[in-house]
Amino acid sequence: MSNWQRLDTKIVYQNGFITVHEDNVINPHGKPVRYGWVETAPTVMVVAVDDHGKVVMVKKLRYTTGRPAWELPGGGTDGADPQDAAKRELEEEAGLHAERWVSLSGEYLIWPGVATQRDSVHIARGLHKSKGSGSSAPAEPVEAVQAFSWDDIKEMIKTGELNDGESIAALTLAGLHLGRLK
Repeated sequence: MSNWQRLDTKIVYQNGFITVHEDNVINPHGKPVRYGWVETAPTVMVVAVDDHGKVVMVKKLRYTTGRPAWELPGGGTDGADPQDAAKRELEEEAGLHAERWVSLSGEYLIWPGVATQRDSVHIARGLHKSKGSGSSAPAEPVEAVQAFSWDDIKEMIKTGELNDGESIAALTLAGLHLGRLK
């Protein structure tokens, strides 16, 4: 089989966060296909673990779904070093700083059939409230900040209460790293 061959491309929509492309391509089987895809900057996810071993999550009311959802703090790197971006996101969304950080190796793809978005996972420990406590307002406001045990998180995933795919993937990677998933 051969690789994909791009015949032409055009940008059909663009804002500060995403660029939507429409390409005419020849797929690896030689068939012409119109392919839409989304280009995004890299993002970070923060698994903030408190002194009791609980994971801090934020509840946001997402525009796209119209309902609140529990998620890990996270967001775009905005061109910053990923760990610096993780520190910023933890402060913006949860109003927290961390004394110790571990950046897990590698990135994972969110929706590889449609988007270029790559996430990196950062574990934060030694948490304390920041002076600004959520100093800047994220685009989708945080409704609540709460710490959950790993057992609570597993149950939330089973029941669908935690259904954010980025958070579930990041929790899986961090849980494996921390020996919390069995």
